[in-house]
Amino acid sequence: MKFLFLFFPFLLLAQDKITPKTIQKRLDKSNNLLINGKTDEMIALNLSILEDAKHINYAEGKLCVYYNLALAFSSQYKYNKSNYYLRMMEPEFKNSDAEDQEISMNILYSINYRGIKMYDEALKKLKKNLVVASKLKNDSMRRALKGMIFIQIGKNYLDKKQYDSVSYYGKRVVEELKESKKMDSGMNTSLKAAMLLLTEAKINENNIDSAKFYMKLAQSVPVDWGNNEFATFKLVGQIYDARKQQDSAIVNYQKAIVLATKVKNFRKLAELYELITNSYEKTGQIDDEKKYNLKYNRLNDSLKKIDEENLKDTVGLLVDEKQVPLKHKANLFLYIIFIIVISTAIIILFIYKKIKNQNQILHIKEKETHKLNQKLNFAFEEVIMLAKENDPQFLARFQEVYPEFTPKLLKIEPQLLNSELKFCALLFLNFSTKEIANYSFVQPQSIQARKNKLRKRLNIPSDEDIYVWMKNM
Repeated sequence: MKFLFLFFPFLLLAQDKITPKTIQKRLDKSNNLLINGKTDEMIALNLSILEDAKHINYAEGKLCVYYNLALAFSSQYKYNKSNYYLRMMEPEFKNSDAEDQEISMNILYSINYRGIKMYDEALKKLKKNLVVASKLKNDSMRRALKGMIFIQIGKNYLDKKQYDSVSYYGKRVVEELKESKKMDSGMNTSLKAAMLLLTEAKINENNIDSAKFYMKLAQSVPVDWGNNEFATFKLVGQIYDARKQQDSAIVNYQKAIVLATKVKNFRKLAELYELITNSYEKTGQIDDEKKYNLKYNRLNDSLKKIDEENLKDTVGLLVDEKQVPLKHKANLFLYIIFIIVISTAIIILFIYKKIKNQNQILHIKEKETHKLNQKLNFAFEEVIMLAKENDPQFLARFQEVYPEFTPKLLKIEPQLLNSELKFCALLFLNFSTKEIANYSFVQPQSIQARKNKLRKRLNIPSDEDIYVWMKNM
């Protein structure tokens, strides 16, 4: 016993010393737990890491832990708890150089808002983020994060059923990433997510050929999402479903259900139960139809109760956010009154001039931000609307938004008429034969004839999809 007592201090000294490096190793383990859907274990681990990070006052470590906890609770649809840990992050930014963390925080805020269908609040967070992300010095990080923001914006528009906007932001990801000289895992993740987003938009528009095209692009991206590949299987199943290949659809839905169950994504699981129920109904497999319909109803009822609770909690958070600037203004007002009481007329005049100058600067900045948002939000939508209305300004506006497209066409065939350039632009924007016929008030047969004529003029191979050819321009 005496020997063990004397040896005990040496055992204490032999324990691992808490350092940023040891904390980072434990954080890496936390990421693996999230990927495997072990969110309860992830939460317990991060609460333990938080104590160590606080012990050595490691700001980056605390930021990562708060974000991990927020992410874990968000995946469990506990948005109030998630938002609590996101708010814990904010004071730590002044002690950290992790410039990407604030962007990640706001993206997660937006995901929480989208989870309870507060799309406008989610979009506000994301569009503010674009300005911050554009200033990042690291090229790879900047492009990957901008890609993630565009994808999240697209997902909000997908839920709002504004599919033209979904396509616009999905393509913005591609435009952002194609300028990079070298793709890394972060950028590949954004690219794959964008292709899946475009696939889902096209499925909802019942444009299955385009959906299949984007799905092939998504599957060619060299990144493996592990259990989160349920999103890919789900969309592949929907493509088969639309083509009335129900057996293949069911196989893919079943694969997606297995993976979604592992990561505990219950919202997608409910969606998958509904999809596979409909497929079993179409194939006449009544027992399986009833089984999955029962699962869907039970899970959907549970999710509705969660949504009701989350709505109350998150509305409270929004009220708090709106009150913060009001409290600051109230404090500033009291301070100004105190200054007025104890200060001379010269000081009062100085404050007045200073406030006036600040207001002028803020007004200028607001104008600049407003112009930037207009360019980001409305350029694509404007082109689409001009096309649908058969507006004479369509071609000119299209050339402003896509300045490289027309010169490339004219390089192949310099004698192209404006009417032919306009037709090419409509194909580039993925309008179907029927849609072009409706917008231009002609028969679909005429549109098909124009496509054949255009193939000859531009030397487009007969076995190549003309829409894909236009996209490759």
